[in-house]
Amino acid sequence: MSFAEATKFLYSLEKMGIKMDLDNIGGLMDFAGHPEKRLRVVHVAGTNGKGSTCAAIASVLFAAGKDVGLYTSPHIESFTERIKINGRQISGEDVASLTEFFVTEIERLKATFFEATTAIMFKYFADSHIDVAVVETGMGGRLDATNIVDPIVSVITGIGLDHTEILGNTVEKIAFEKAGIIKPRRPSIVNSKNNSVMDVFRNVSRERSSPLFFVDEVTSHSNTLMELESSVLDAEAFGTKYPSLKIGLGGRHQMENGMTALATVQMMMKSGESIAEEAVYRGFGNISENTGHRGRLEVLSRDPLVILDVAHNPDGIDALLDSLDLLSGKKGTLLFGAMRDKDSRTMLEHLRQRFGRVILTQLRIGRSLDEKELKKLTDDIKLSSQVFDNSAEALRSALNQTDTDEFILITGSHYLAGEVLPILEKVAMHPEDP
Repeated sequence: MSFAEATKFLYSLEKMGIKMDLDNIGGLMDFAGHPEKRLRVVHVAGTNGKGSTCAAIASVLFAAGKDVGLYTSPHIESFTERIKINGRQISGEDVASLTEFFVTEIERLKATFFEATTAIMFKYFADSHIDVAVVETGMGGRLDATNIVDPIVSVITGIGLDHTEILGNTVEKIAFEKAGIIKPRRPSIVNSKNNSVMDVFRNVSRERSSPLFFVDEVTSHSNTLMELESSVLDAEAFGTKYPSLKIGLGGRHQMENGMTALATVQMMMKSGESIAEEAVYRGFGNISENTGHRGRLEVLSRDPLVILDVAHNPDGIDALLDSLDLLSGKKGTLLFGAMRDKDSRTMLEHLRQRFGRVILTQLRIGRSLDEKELKKLTDDIKLSSQVFDNSAEALRSALNQTDTDEFILITGSHYLAGEVLPILEKVAMHPEDP
């Protein structure tokens, strides 16, 4: 089986949809000899910020000299981005061989794409004898395919309304699903300021005798200097101070993710993990470099300024807009594309307040809002915009209409990021032929 054949097979499993139970992943792990039991796992769930929090934790552990696996989703350009060790993506050959190993069992169980990918990840990490795996849930937590591990620490980032048709239509119901990764007698780090949501986590932690720590109660920060692509602040976690700590991701929301990651790292240190202070500084300062983490307030060009962010729900968009306050007074062009199951109406209603020029695009994936749906949406909310049936034309229009002293924001979906990145990289190499 070649890499192309393997990914074709894996993507074909998307027709199986989403299954919210642990039967299939349990069967796949039993077939493989339970590689997940050979791993030390930091397990991370949440609505927004879990990918960046995972990357920050993995970066610090890598800076501390550990072999670190990182599992995140979805990918932006290549399937191999989902599974990394020490910042290096899994090879196509390994994807092919592991897919071939599992293929008969995947077919027998009628496993989903995410279940199959998660099985591949667990076996790859275990066979590679890594020190720690930082594992991001796909959706929810309680019935997520990753939730068969006994983690060394469970981490839950911000809770918001997303995937409501599956996880529930209130933040309390969603919090309960995320709280499913809290395990008996294992510590949990939770980032929440909502009292009713906090009560959900308190109740679950009490039932499972899990030590629970809320980020705001065990961390603090001050003297913040925030720039577009990073922040510097005086941080403290569990009583340990880190003056002038640089967080190598931009935006106020990334400071929250950084504090969540710092609390997790400090908890691991309290539990005996060997992590030097210098590794904390290097790890937080070089998150993208150490992990390949992309698409979070990522500056792709400066002439004009082009910013890519994979925010894909209203809370994520609000955090993004808050970060764009650093560009106050600078005119912007919005390039937006999203999936049909996302709350695009609310996202666009929030974004329209910042952008005078709005360009919408259909994406190649079948779940994308198509040109007709985008036009209807703009009519419904009375939004003046240009609508394209492909992202290449939409990007070309955005670049042509944006002056060098203005900026372009590209947001709404990981899939939009995956389509425009190769085009922008080509523009950077051949600016005469956009």
